[in-house]
Amino acid sequence: MGLAKYSIQQFENIFDQIFDNKIDNDSIKDFLLEINSHNLPINSLFGAVNSLKRRMIKIPNHQDALDVCGTGGDKLKTLNISTAVAIILACGGVKIAKHGNRAVSSASGSADIFTHLGIAFDDNLENIDNNLRQHNLSFLFAPFFHPALKNVAEIRKSINQPTIFNYIGPLLNPTNPQQQIIGTSRHEIMYKIAEVLIKNNPAGSFYIVHGFDGMDEITISDNSYLLKISHQKINEMEIINPENYGINKCKIDEIIGGDAEYNSQKMLELFAGKTSKYLDIVALNCAFALQLINKFPNINDAIKFSQNLVKNGKVLEFLSLINNK
Repeated sequence: MGLAKYSIQQFENIFDQIFDNKIDNDSIKDFLLEINSHNLPINSLFGAVNSLKRRMIKIPNHQDALDVCGTGGDKLKTLNISTAVAIILACGGVKIAKHGNRAVSSASGSADIFTHLGIAFDDNLENIDNNLRQHNLSFLFAPFFHPALKNVAEIRKSINQPTIFNYIGPLLNPTNPQQQIIGTSRHEIMYKIAEVLIKNNPAGSFYIVHGFDGMDEITISDNSYLLKISHQKINEMEIINPENYGINKCKIDEIIGGDAEYNSQKMLELFAGKTSKYLDIVALNCAFALQLINKFPNINDAIKFSQNLVKNGKVLEFLSLINNK
């Protein structure tokens, strides 16, 4: 029987064996590559998520937090967008449980940026609880909460392409948030992610986005796809054109980043109120997150709110506060 016809339970059993060190590395590598060659069968996503959720270290009492993250794997090496969005939203009073990692397929991951900005994070549940309650922000470093993935870390590096673990990463936030905006680098995976979300979080509301340029964010170098999920329903695909919200499109070069040090410096310039295409793309992504949680039904109002937090110096003040807590 071909891999594409495996049941959820069959996939879950294989992932259980992988995480229990019962399968050799070469066989794991072949299995992950075969999943890729079959275009990530939906049952493989369910199986992997089920297996990892049972092993995940959970963070209780914060299902009302919002997560904003992407699957990675777009290879565009843009400036860090979802990390900036997380910090701005937290400054604006939104509780953010930002799940992420260090750079794997990009030059700078969210964990690298938090480190360079001096925002501490650890696996202490009391600290995480306090950060979420007092400052609306906690960074959840994925390896702290998914120790099972340590077994496949070197294999993932050796494959040198996104694997199923990239695409299910946003589905494994330890707070089990009921609201998320998830970016994916592949259009064809959007509906599969939506199916997993509906089954595992039937009461949740989610936006899944994908840029026409391949970005795992809402882009401003082109239009983007938007898939809304709520009330256990996947709505009709929408198109986001930034020009409909007064944001001129730009060349992708204008939002390309570098290493963590470079991207952190650009983020500090952003937070200092510097007008740029970086501010445009971050404000647009903030706006749709604010719409998702019903804080601003109108996108233009949400963009202005986000821009004003930056331009009025509120975000830099917030950054200083959480660095000195």
